[in-house]
Amino acid sequence: MEAAGKADRCPRSVGVFAALGSVALASWLLGWVIDVVLLAFAGLLLGLFLRGVADWLAARTKLPPRLGVAAVCLAIIAALAAFMWLAAPSVGREVEELVRRLPRAFETLRASLEGHSLGRWLIERTRDSADRLSGRDALGRAGGLFSSTAGALASVIVFLFVGLFVALDPETYREGVLRLVPLHRRARARFVLGRTTHVLQRWILGKLVAMGAIGVLTWLGLLLLGIPLAPTLALLAALLTFIPNFGPALAMVPPALLALMEGPERAAYVIALYLGVQIVESYVLTPLLQKQTTSLPPALTIVAQVMMASLAGGIGVVVATPLTAVALVAVRHLYVEDALGDREDAESVAAGR
Repeated sequence: MEAAGKADRCPRSVGVFAALGSVALASWLLGWVIDVVLLAFAGLLLGLFLRGVADWLAARTKLPPRLGVAAVCLAIIAALAAFMWLAAPSVGREVEELVRRLPRAFETLRASLEGHSLGRWLIERTRDSADRLSGRDALGRAGGLFSSTAGALASVIVFLFVGLFVALDPETYREGVLRLVPLHRRARARFVLGRTTHVLQRWILGKLVAMGAIGVLTWLGLLLLGIPLAPTLALLAALLTFIPNFGPALAMVPPALLALMEGPERAAYVIALYLGVQIVESYVLTPLLQKQTTSLPPALTIVAQVMMASLAGGIGVVVATPLTAVALVAVRHLYVEDALGDREDAESVAAGR
């Protein structure tokens, strides 16, 4: 009897381990699939941008759209080459100087924090975390850095090629999606896809304008305050503006640390500058742009960013906002209008009002 009981428990144990292994494998595959899908979506955004500019160019020059895409790509490559030739050396020197100064700025911050009990508590917690990550984990971190660098390079290649192929032949991919929809719903699906494309292109345009404005305002403000490395810090602020809410906060850290080396008052001026620029962007520039682009509720955007960050990390945060825009278009047309039959309030739903 005892042997029979052990025999019964053995298959059950094997089944439990097999089930746990299957769940772990499925979770790993799901995470990998999500990363690939989000990377493809990022490439889609690039493709929509290139195609939108090419269509605008074709409408004014009678140039075929594919040649327009090629012209836009060549113009971008030429602009990047000119930047590398003219500005990259000085920017590179400023980046090196920034990397050299930041450790001293952190030391200044640490000295300031040690004067307060809460600051000392934060320093102790940070030191404990650093100790746990050092020593025996150094080799593992080095291997992780190599693998992440190789993965980033592969991701950039996939991103560029997906964007290029979508820009050159968007109809092939659009029709492929439509073939998955029942015949009696294809006309409506075509309309929703068209609206989604329009919203994403307008969102990209608005974001690029906002990035340029943030960069210029930050550069001028840092120059007036006499903060070193103003061009590099302004470029960083412009790039991080692509990530709403969290990006501007991250961009504020390096200049605030550099200003702290010259005193708390200077750091306060820099923080006030960045907050002022964000107020201008949030309450002046963004409302003007949203008249031509799309309005996204800030709270919904933050929730989407946190959710996507937990699911896919950095790439999730980057694409969370355009994904939210796509979701709002789908809710408006497929649920509010089609399922509920409420076409009068659909515009309010899409605008977040």
